[in-house]
Amino acid sequence: MLATSISTVRRLLNPEADLRRLALNAVAYRRRRRLTPATAATGPDAGARLLLPLIPSVPEQVAEELVWWRLAIAAPTTASLPSHVEADLDDEDSGPLHHRFAIANYGYVPPDVLNASIERPRSAGPLEGELDVVVAERQAREEDLADRLETVVRITSPELDGPAVAHHAQVLHALVDGLGVAVSLGRLRPDEAGALARAHVATLGLAAPR
Repeated sequence: MLATSISTVRRLLNPEADLRRLALNAVAYRRRRRLTPATAATGPDAGARLLLPLIPSVPEQVAEELVWWRLAIAAPTTASLPSHVEADLDDEDSGPLHHRFAIANYGYVPPDVLNASIERPRSAGPLEGELDVVVAERQAREEDLADRLETVVRITSPELDGPAVAHHAQVLHALVDGLGVAVSLGRLRPDEAGALARAHVATLGLAAPR
């Protein structure tokens, strides 16, 4: 389904079908299939065996990673956004972002930009109080990934204490996200992402967190 054009999908499905939910289900199913259960083994090799399924380390995993990041980035924001700020055209550091962008490019705010009405980003939670489907999935994935990465660290370096495990798990979390985006954008090949992940796991426990 992930490689199917939207026109084909629309012909095959009910027009009211939530395509984002269908894509999320397909990504989650593919991810579950590639996860590796933990064993009694410890050390860098055992840790890498658990970590590699969490990143697109083979070409077959790129499609789901790309779909995931496109959905996650386009999802409504959960950030706390400030209310509309009145523009002060004498101060290039104040006013709405589109006004400041115009000043940076033209030295002034053209009338069409001045009178433009910019729609604010969608809220993650609609009026009925339920989270947007992608935002909810993103939060669930973040929690699940954090737990799995702590397991990776504990298996790789069993001698680390709690704070050190939490520190290295956070670093691994950033690494997993960064490698996923890099492969999705074509900056890294899947095998290169896998090699970087293995190299990082090999260094776990060698340096104490600051």
